[in-house]
Amino acid sequence: MSQSAQENKHLQNAQEWHGQWQRKYPGAVPSGTYKTQHSDFVVHENLGFVPEAVEKGQHHWLYLEKQGMNTAQVAKNIARYLGISVRDISFSGMKDRFGITRQWFSVELPALQEPDWQACIQESFAAGVVQLLEHVRSHRKLRRGVHKSNSFRIVLRDINDMALLQSRLEIIQQGVPNYFGEQRFGIARQNLSQALAMFAGKRIKNRDLRGILLSSARSWLFNHYLSARMHEYGDDLMSGDVFMLSGSQSFFTAEVIDSDIETRLAAADIQLSGPLYGDGEILARGYSAAFEQRVLGEWPEFTTGLSKARLRQERRALWLLPDNFQWQPLADHAEGNAVELSFDLPTGTFATALLAELGEFVSGERKEFNEAKDENSTQ
Repeated sequence: MSQSAQENKHLQNAQEWHGQWQRKYPGAVPSGTYKTQHSDFVVHENLGFVPEAVEKGQHHWLYLEKQGMNTAQVAKNIARYLGISVRDISFSGMKDRFGITRQWFSVELPALQEPDWQACIQESFAAGVVQLLEHVRSHRKLRRGVHKSNSFRIVLRDINDMALLQSRLEIIQQGVPNYFGEQRFGIARQNLSQALAMFAGKRIKNRDLRGILLSSARSWLFNHYLSARMHEYGDDLMSGDVFMLSGSQSFFTAEVIDSDIETRLAAADIQLSGPLYGDGEILARGYSAAFEQRVLGEWPEFTTGLSKARLRQERRALWLLPDNFQWQPLADHAEGNAVELSFDLPTGTFATALLAELGEFVSGERKEFNEAKDENSTQ
């Protein structure tokens, strides 16, 4: 098979793969909907620290509540209003378009410049779409990925089996697979298509877009690794596995799985990790390394492209444990088949990974996209 034929094959596989990532807990699952309306999906970003106020600082921190706009759109509108480059606007995490979200932005301006921030927000967005909740002037820029966690409030509707949902809710408190959410791959997985085109030689001038495409490719490989590992080995450990110290990015490789490793894992002192692929020698050893090479070897265009991009090898925890996990039926829902969930997740993890383990829940946002696509195809 020629190189171009192989690329087309993997491009088609990435675009058309409709399979379900392997679930951790077997058995029947409930179905329903989420993101039926913006107020059904609420996310608050928790910095974990208080921005230091400096009267003559050049970085203006804005705590914004937005609805129906993603993070990048908000940054672009503010930059356009102020007449500055969007690169002068920073944020810690990307937040979805659909839903009501609160997050911090920082805007770098000359020391003597002091815009009317309320006017900026009101004139940059349609009424009520974005609101300014707080402003702090500081000498530090907000860095990507520095926030500690996100707090979620999600409403599930049209649940077909409340008893089954209850049993699944009790199970997933023990932890779920730490998959990257489908939003990482773009609508109809277009990010993966663009990543493969980039790896094949297409030049991507936009540095931010290039970073998104590289991240999408790594996320795809991680999800496949995690799914394959659960399918073949469940929770079993392998010699040569790589473990992360809980609450940090530090890791070590265990040539042998002994009682000390098992005790530390049970005490949540360490976490089992999977690969975020990059250049250089893989970090796993022995049996674990052989398994990793076999699974990731199924996507040579991605692995080769990521290596050439000089991304360094990194690790990601395989399991995700929600904090402050609670649920309750919606009292004002006459049919009695709606539930409100609330929980906290660490930075870089996805609420949709938790929902995928819970059951088959269709996003109203995705449904809206599919209906529009079907309508266009008939015209």
